[in-house]
Amino acid sequence: MNTEEKKKAPIVLSIISIILAFGFPVFSIIFGIFGLALANSHQKESGLDYKTEKILSILGIVLGIVISALICIVLISQLSRIN
Repeated sequence: MNTEEKKKAPIVLSIISIILAFGFPVFSIIFGIFGLALANSHQKESGLDYKTEKILSILGIVLGIVISALICIVLISQLSRIN
């Protein structure tokens, strides 16, 4: 029972990371990092392949970073128009 929970945690965090990227990109980065760390640690412990979990975590991190950068660019351009 405990091993099933360990296997599901990285994929759940990865999917949450991707979903949060579109609303809360900072939390997306955090969840993606946790998902990637869990996938790496569970892979070392069990020897099972966590390739999908790693890819989804990295995707969530990248989406979070890109969307955060876009938000910053839009905010800076809007602030420069005020002056």
